[in-house]
Amino acid sequence: MISEKLRNRIGLVALALALLASFGTVATRNVQSLTNDKIEIRVAHSELHTGMREAFEAAIVAYEALHPEVRIVQVSVPSRIYPAWSRTQLVSGTAPDIMPLAGTDIEIVQFFQPITTLTSAPNPYNEGTPLEGVAWRDTFFDGLSGLSDSMRWTAPNEIFGVILQTTSMRLYINRDLLLEITGTDALPRSYAELHALAEKVRAYNQSHGAHLIPIASCKAYAEYIFDRIVGSQMQRFLVDYSFHMKSWGFYRPMYDGKYSYSKTPEFVSSLELMSEVAQMLSPGFQQFAPEDAIATYLQQRSLMLVAGSWDYAVLVDQVSFETEVTPLPMPTTDDPKYGKFTLGQAAEDVRTTAALGIVRTSPNTEIAIDFLKFLTSHPVATQFSEMSQRISTIIDVPVPDALKKMAPQIEGEIPGFRVDNFLGNNNVRNLIQRHIHKVIGPSPDISGFAETIDAELAPNIREDLKYYHRYDRLNTQRFDATIALHYIFPEEHEQAARTNWQLHTEAQHGSQSRYIEYQHYLEPPGE
Repeated sequence: MISEKLRNRIGLVALALALLASFGTVATRNVQSLTNDKIEIRVAHSELHTGMREAFEAAIVAYEALHPEVRIVQVSVPSRIYPAWSRTQLVSGTAPDIMPLAGTDIEIVQFFQPITTLTSAPNPYNEGTPLEGVAWRDTFFDGLSGLSDSMRWTAPNEIFGVILQTTSMRLYINRDLLLEITGTDALPRSYAELHALAEKVRAYNQSHGAHLIPIASCKAYAEYIFDRIVGSQMQRFLVDYSFHMKSWGFYRPMYDGKYSYSKTPEFVSSLELMSEVAQMLSPGFQQFAPEDAIATYLQQRSLMLVAGSWDYAVLVDQVSFETEVTPLPMPTTDDPKYGKFTLGQAAEDVRTTAALGIVRTSPNTEIAIDFLKFLTSHPVATQFSEMSQRISTIIDVPVPDALKKMAPQIEGEIPGFRVDNFLGNNNVRNLIQRHIHKVIGPSPDISGFAETIDAELAPNIREDLKYYHRYDRLNTQRFDATIALHYIFPEEHEQAARTNWQLHTEAQHGSQSRYIEYQHYLEPPGE
């Protein structure tokens, strides 16, 4: 009883202290706002990797030196809690001025300001640099087309933010362990060599009583491994049938049984390769987070690790052993088991990160936009890249020497696709995920998996198509109101209204086309 009372008192004291602390924080902010004339801009992000916060801070200090009337506050939030935190901030109206572009298309339109028209003018902070006079959007390697393309069905051709960096995934190898296990520091250049290296790790474990994992992994990083390696088995398939025959284009032939998991050779080979790859990864990898995989590698409990370029500083510069870095090898065309269906090493997608936008509730929009221009100017982007050890999205910004091996390899064959996730993210995906343990688990049953999926696939495809069908109908109706509103704009906005009308009409046409196509697929076979 005494201990119970004591716990209650401790709880009350803790609550009181928390309330006092919160009141103190609010009071401090109020006093600062009364005694300090500086305009405060808050910048939130979840980029907590080594060097990122330091790079942001250096840019902030430089900006404040140019604009002493402004104070920039960096708000760094761990990625695990960022989605819930950001949603709470946005919905409650307490969000920072600048935040990562995250969420659905509709949420981005709802909470972030478009900056499309502003990107056509030059960035004033590029004066005296190779990018002087260049339109702001054209200073980015892709002209910000990646951001606008992602919004094409909701806000066509609109830009809601900027991107700071490109990323890539690489195979990190402990050179010291590699020499000990194999007697050589030769890196694997093909999937066959990678698999042979994993077998040598297993043999080393048996002879030395060790427990080394060939490749430390987690759910997120395994997705990339499967994308690159397993997708190789569908490269020739795409060429032979159709480059564009992905996702919804497969619904009808899969529904009709033209292709199946148990009889289509490319599908069978994909499942076999996926199972083989999974056996090289950390046992139970699906339950692990990236930091778990990285810890396994740093503690030298694995020979290899597939991780992002954002982890480079930790994995290479801050370890006691030497690390080699190389692209993840895929099956070659002469691979005795998996070469039949592959075209060889595929070109890498140029992935981006750190996309930042201006929140609609920001009371200081102009200053927030000005800071984004400063942050993406040539000199600041150069410094940011060097400090963060990440590759900039700004053209003509030199890649740090140590990062040249991390630059995306854009030369190569077309990538394939994975047969376990190419049919959308709803019922079919859930069906496959319920049984995928038969492929990637420690005791695989590939034929059992294939037979189960083939038997249950058709009704799940049908339910998914019904969902997409409803979505496009609602999307088409939503565009009706948007398009109609452009006819009541004042005359001085006629040109802008006409342009927006055309853009939204094109997007509506896309929704209507998909609606009709889905309707065709929903008709029973033979009709």
